[in-house]
Amino acid sequence: MNHREIIHSIQNEMKKFFTQEHTGHDWYHIERVWKNAKKIAEHYPEANHLQIELSALLHDRYDHKIVSNVEEAKLEVRDLLVQHGLSEDLIKKILYSIDAVGFRNGKNPLQPISIEDKIVQDADRLDAIGAIAIARTFVYSGAHQRPIYTGEPQDVLENAQDLEDTAIGHFYEKLLTLSDTLHTPEAREIAKGRHEFMKDYLTQFFAEWEGLK
Repeated sequence: MNHREIIHSIQNEMKKFFTQEHTGHDWYHIERVWKNAKKIAEHYPEANHLQIELSALLHDRYDHKIVSNVEEAKLEVRDLLVQHGLSEDLIKKILYSIDAVGFRNGKNPLQPISIEDKIVQDADRLDAIGAIAIARTFVYSGAHQRPIYTGEPQDVLENAQDLEDTAIGHFYEKLLTLSDTLHTPEAREIAKGRHEFMKDYLTQFFAEWEGLK
């Protein structure tokens, strides 16, 4: 298989795997992250584009939010890459890129090292900034019985700790922090308008919550 054939094959595998996923980590999320990664990678011809694309396509395949046994699912990803004839060195790099993407309990002990790692992490985080990020937050919250919001509006910006178990709280826990964590100037530029859109949305939300609009 050449590189395009490998990517196409794994793309189809991921489409099948994520068919029944409906919490915002579905195939369409994978596809958007993949497109983001390719768009950013255009500015880095020296990067390994096969590593970037495969890491983006596989980045949620063994995520703890998707699978019950992370280690078993990770072995399945390794086996899939072996079956496609990838070298052990490239497989290790892809798995590291995937591991560095994660955002569990507000942090990840693994930091992206290579430009490939950084591009994939940026691509994933861009999908958690902006209009689609808002939609994904409410889809995920509904799937996990998390309320939209329960606190008094004036407390929101003062004490984000009160917001841990609500959809609106997720903006303060994670979404509004992501722009400052992006590595590439290309991703940061894309994030600017998306970040402002989320802030505008929250302004409107709280105005409606208080009955002002």
